[in-house]
Amino acid sequence: MASSPIIKARICPHSECGVGSGMTLRSDRRIHPDFQTSPSFLLGNAYIHEEAWQCHMCKRTILELVGWTYGENGPEECWRRTVWPDPVPRTLGSDVPERIRNLFVEAAHAERVPPYRLAGAGYRATIEEICKDQGATARTLMAKIDELKGRLPDKLIDDLHEVRMVGNDTLHQGIAYSADEIADVAEMIEEMALVLYVQPAERQRKAQARQQRRDEARKTP
Repeated sequence: MASSPIIKARICPHSECGVGSGMTLRSDRRIHPDFQTSPSFLLGNAYIHEEAWQCHMCKRTILELVGWTYGENGPEECWRRTVWPDPVPRTLGSDVPERIRNLFVEAAHAERVPPYRLAGAGYRATIEEICKDQGATARTLMAKIDELKGRLPDKLIDDLHEVRMVGNDTLHQGIAYSADEIADVAEMIEEMALVLYVQPAERQRKAQARQQRRDEARKTP
């Protein structure tokens, strides 16, 4: 009796698709070590699998490398990286101050390489720059974030603290977060950039466009 296909949900990384979809696992093979090894030999060691997934929407293939370790309770996934299509590093829009954008892009490049500790530290540096840009002057990052209470929405304050703690964990505790956990932190910063910079800039541009229409209408005889 054939086993049921393995399916997961994710956003398709192909630029022509880019929508949330189901993915079916089409192939799964160990590429390191490249020989058959018993689980008892691998106990405590790392090994890597290559997984080929197919998007249900565009039918294209997504190739992922997955790092596993054998623990006492069996295999445990420790990292996952998309290698095809070639991932495009995250960026922030041009409405975001350049210093913040540059730090974010550097962290996004580090996000592509496990164990992602540099990414955690880079995203922490990004939110510190956001705090400074928002007028915080306290000495520590924790105090800077608390200084912004009442000026920023409560959710953004909570997210700033979450990114700060992840960065502290990677810098001082050596915690290796998973790819999904680091991606979640990056998405928090993308949301902050949207709320603090992109949306206000878009509203200002629309207001200026409306004013220009009014001015032109007054000039029309």
